[in-house]
Amino acid sequence: MRDNAQGFLNFGTLETAKRIVDGDDWIEIWRKHYRPMKIGGIVVCPEWVDYKANGGEKIVKIDSNMAFGTGEHETTSMCLEFLSNYVKPEYSVIDVGTGSGILGISSILLGANKAVMTDIDPVAVKTALHNAILNKVENSCVITLDDLLSAQDAVGDIVVANITADILCILAPSMKKHVKNGTLLILSGILKEKAQLVIETYSNLGYKVINSKNKGEWVALVMETV
Repeated sequence: MRDNAQGFLNFGTLETAKRIVDGDDWIEIWRKHYRPMKIGGIVVCPEWVDYKANGGEKIVKIDSNMAFGTGEHETTSMCLEFLSNYVKPEYSVIDVGTGSGILGISSILLGANKAVMTDIDPVAVKTALHNAILNKVENSCVITLDDLLSAQDAVGDIVVANITADILCILAPSMKKHVKNGTLLILSGILKEKAQLVIETYSNLGYKVINSKNKGEWVALVMETV
């Protein structure tokens, strides 16, 4: 509706408001709104919610005081969906940039024999260990404060990395010592405009794309060593 002399649309008064939340009050506010989510064969459930499994559901309890790695983000949910499809009994999984530990822990609950989980953030390592204990899988997890994969000699049947496209490309050469023929790479945290860069980087090192997903502005890839 044009209702002034200049002929501009009248959208009313634009006002912004903000509220300062003291201390850790924001965590309590976030907790009130965080509910169980079914993603692939996994139900991601807050530690403080009583949820009963239905059928063959695998419940991953998460207490993430920093609110990262809860499964809510598209990049994490795509990784969980791929893990649900590809993890097999006795698999060894390497979780690079583990955050809350949700991907490594889910791998164990889906049947993997071992999860090597690394992060460069001490808070993430502490949180991942807490969540592994919470889910009673700590004996199957190796959780370390590492510079990505540089300090680990593990070889995985699956390597999952939910980081960023640029870091994935930097990481690509060092990935070689942690894979074998047939190892699957689940790579996420990739903006659509960076997907081709990641594909080309890994293709040049002998990997091929066997699956992909996209949600919103994000892409996740499954690549296999050849």
